[in-house]
Amino acid sequence: MVATQTYALVVVGQARSSSTSGGQIQSARVNGTITVSGTGHVDVQPDRAIVTVGVVTQASSAQTAVQENANNMSGVILALNGIGIDNTNIQTLYYNIYPQSNYNGGTQTITGYQVTNEVQVTVVASGQSLSQLGAKAGQVIDTVVSKGANQIYGVQFTASASALDQAKQTSLQQATHDASQQAQLIASAAGVTITGVVSITSVPSYYPVGIYAPVSLASSGSTTPIVPPQSLTVTTTVQAVFSIN
Repeated sequence: MVATQTYALVVVGQARSSSTSGGQIQSARVNGTITVSGTGHVDVQPDRAIVTVGVVTQASSAQTAVQENANNMSGVILALNGIGIDNTNIQTLYYNIYPQSNYNGGTQTITGYQVTNEVQVTVVASGQSLSQLGAKAGQVIDTVVSKGANQIYGVQFTASASALDQAKQTSLQQATHDASQQAQLIASAAGVTITGVVSITSVPSYYPVGIYAPVSLASSGSTTPIVPPQSLTVTTTVQAVFSIN
């Protein structure tokens, strides 16, 4: 894991207020705060790919369009099962029946129906190399296209929930440490002392990498090339307010 840190600084300095009472000037010191933003980055190797595929069919009747779509999608799912993707890793995302029509002289006439069925396929490759994960994702694309899928919406790489959770915890620790270091540096330069923590707010974020694959049959003996990213970066940012005197 490689960590880098960035920060933004906002300093609310000390102020003095004065008042006159009985001819004497009284000076009161108002405690201030230091506000800093700390960031932590942790790299995680992807171990799964999410491929979104669809079957779109058109026919003059809704029944025919639905039946053809069902036949094609059933073939897609069976083919996925045949390459080791079980149904627990196949999830329906979208299903729609849409009438197609044209207008002539202000009159709408239905000319047919279009049926769209989209599924999300998760390729799990724990313990395998990145090249093996990419090859498996490419195999999924080739397999579904050969069985009637005519829409590939993209390939997204991610990691297991446990790996992401661990990375988020580590990046949160880094971000908090970064904020503390910046506050100490500012306090030392300003000649003040940090007396406590007023508040700490975390804003975790995770940025997956998307790769879009073409919709085409691979040539004989080849696989659609999919190249996974070397790492995914989990980023956490905290904003901390420290009291000073």
